Amino acid sequence: MSDEEWNWCLDFIVRGGESLESYDDFHKVVVEDGVYKVISRKVSMRHKFNIGTIVSSTMVKVKFQKGKFLGQVEEYFISKLTPGDAFWFAGNCLELVRFKGMEATVRLSKQKKGQVPSYMGGRMPLSAELGYFLREKLEESSTRLSFEDPELALVQPIISLQRERSSVPTRDQFLIEYLEDKEGHHLFVYPFEGRLVHEGLASLLSYRLGYFGKQTFSIAMNDYGFELYSDQPIPVEDGLDSDIFSLEHLREDLVSSLNESEMMQRRFREIAQISGLVFTGYPGKNITTKQLINSTKLMYEVFRDYDPNNLLLRQAYEEVHEFQLEEARMRAALERIANQETLFNLIDKPTPLAFPILVDRLRETMGNESLAERIKRMQLDFG
Repeated sequence: MSDEEWNWCLDFIVRGGESLESYDDFHKVVVEDGVYKVISRKVSMRHKFNIGTIVSSTMVKVKFQKGKFLGQVEEYFISKLTPGDAFWFAGNCLELVRFKGMEATVRLSKQKKGQVPSYMGGRMPLSAELGYFLREKLEESSTRLSFEDPELALVQPIISLQRERSSVPTRDQFLIEYLEDKEGHHLFVYPFEGRLVHEGLASLLSYRLGYFGKQTFSIAMNDYGFELYSDQPIPVEDGLDSDIFSLEHLREDLVSSLNESEMMQRRFREIAQISGLVFTGYPGKNITTKQLINSTKLMYEVFRDYDPNNLLLRQAYEEVHEFQLEEARMRAALERIANQETLFNLIDKPTPLAFPILVDRLRETMGNESLAERIKRMQLDFG
């Protein structure tokens, strides 16, 4: 922390900074003879209650415009969508009409594609080190005849099928597969960087492909790669010729491809709770989530409009890019891709690498078949 940042923090707890100076509630510390002291029992008690705050995921109600309640999704997922985006929920493809407070208003979408909700509790993405190890083992499984690891010997039938239908990438290769079937057009990309990085890369790629014509994509991903699905041909070859995986304008394109404002507000709310900027209530008398959202949203807008250099606001921006979007890892992945040989394969059947991503997208569709039955039928269809 620089001296300037430290002095800002001291000023903020003493007088509330530039934007909250007029409100006594934010004058938490007083200076007496050069010593910073907390003399208010109320401030002291609230601070003690706030020690060890852990922010949990907030659930958002999903309902139709006419009022029918469908269920709940995590704010983490819905905050990234913009009005008009489609997603699968409760067995239907829904279009987001608006997201306000703790309610997401939707209507049935005519599209047959949409994003699949993800939940923070079920996310344990690959680390950078594990991603490298996975690429190393994948290369080993395809280039050697004998293996020290018994697991690699067991997956040889799958590796052979992957090689037969497409390619098994080495550490120096970057695999892209394109499939056209009766559903539509599927683009499979395999960076092997983990789910979080793939989520950001998928949004970035779909945005940049929009340069070649308006198109709507459904996105699915796992720790190995991601899929862009569309009912129209995907101009991936034009994109590759235009260096669609370029690092140039990365941050600007990320901001444009996602609902950054909602993500920043969500992150700022967590920062405001942990820092004690807002008081969430006494034990047994907590404020409601709606009150919390309204309070932090007001502060966010005040800081954004009248105190743009506020460090809490800057922290929200940095955390969105570094932790939620994993921009640093995404940048490293794009640098690695730039130095790899790109394998672009047209396939007529899903490969072993592509099949799990297809299944992930099917989880939110509803029918009279169980997911296991649908997977079995897909295996028979695709051989």
